[in-house]
Amino acid sequence: MYFDTHAHLSDPAFADDLAAVIGRAKAAGVERILAPAVDLATSRRNVELAAAHPGLLAAVGVHPESVRDLQEGWLEEMEDVVELSRPAAMGEIGLDGFHADPPVEDQVPILRAQVRLAARHNLPLILHSRKAGFDVLRVVDDEGFRGGGVFHCAEDDEILARAILNAGFHLGFGGTLTYPRNDVLRRIVGRLPRERLLIETDCPYLAPQPERGKRNEPAFVIHVAAQMASILGISVEEVAGFTTSNAVGLFRKG
Repeated sequence: MYFDTHAHLSDPAFADDLAAVIGRAKAAGVERILAPAVDLATSRRNVELAAAHPGLLAAVGVHPESVRDLQEGWLEEMEDVVELSRPAAMGEIGLDGFHADPPVEDQVPILRAQVRLAARHNLPLILHSRKAGFDVLRVVDDEGFRGGGVFHCAEDDEILARAILNAGFHLGFGGTLTYPRNDVLRRIVGRLPRERLLIETDCPYLAPQPERGKRNEPAFVIHVAAQMASILGISVEEVAGFTTSNAVGLFRKG
């Protein structure tokens, strides 16, 4: 059984065939899927999807690239969503230093507010940290957050990976682990503790190498698991087992 810990099922790319997408995932052995949000609308949509589809878990939150579109009162609205729905996690939240629109300094207050919201409701975090990993860690540490979570789509920086582990977080690996030029990332995975590894798709983006050029979807997480198994020299069934156990323990919902 596989657990795709990062699938944007509320994305418009799945508007026309979501039921079929979920069906293909189950046929591939993907029994659990966690859907992260990027704004208030997708937060609410994730809650609806989780209620309608067994095995689908909802996360809620504002992605750093959505910060520029926030309206006054957004935090109160998000707290209402959390209180009414009891999601599995707060996310996808964080900082983006690659696109940096809005600038990182404008993203920081929104991240802080959501870390505090997660702490109040005992929710783990799903963190986006593109070219800003140490900045995200600094904010989380400043807030005294101890609820755990995952840095999704882990970057090829072992120093950062070790800092993330030392802070008590998991690392999520997706399609990028399978790309031919990502040897550094594969070497890092081979040196990390298995109890902190998760697998994901980040669909509809970043399809794994065997499916490159296609819309990514949860069924394709099996390719990530196969790559991880090759790196670790174990069976894909073992990878499915420990990554699912890690995810269930982290998100505390099965």
